[in-house]
Amino acid sequence: WSTIGREFTLATNQVDFAQGRRFKLAFTNKDNQPEVPLIIHRAPLGTHERFIGFLLEHYAGRFPTWLAPVQAKILPISDKFIGYA
Repeated sequence: WSTIGREFTLATNQVDFAQGRRFKLAFTNKDNQPEVPLIIHRAPLGTHERFIGFLLEHYAGRFPTWLAPVQAKILPISDKFIGYA
């Protein structure tokens, strides 16, 4: 569940009936006849964009430190410490 109460499902499995024919794939079945295979597309995290969108919404933009693009910032207390910072 996201922070705003939405239920999410990320993983998808899809059966593709077209790609086997499009790529001219075939296998020999138990009756020694050629068959076009069904292709199963598996995406355990969905698309990259969908997964990032889920993380953004789940954390409401406040990522944990290990995931945040910027983990820390150093702010010098004086201009003479800028080089050290």
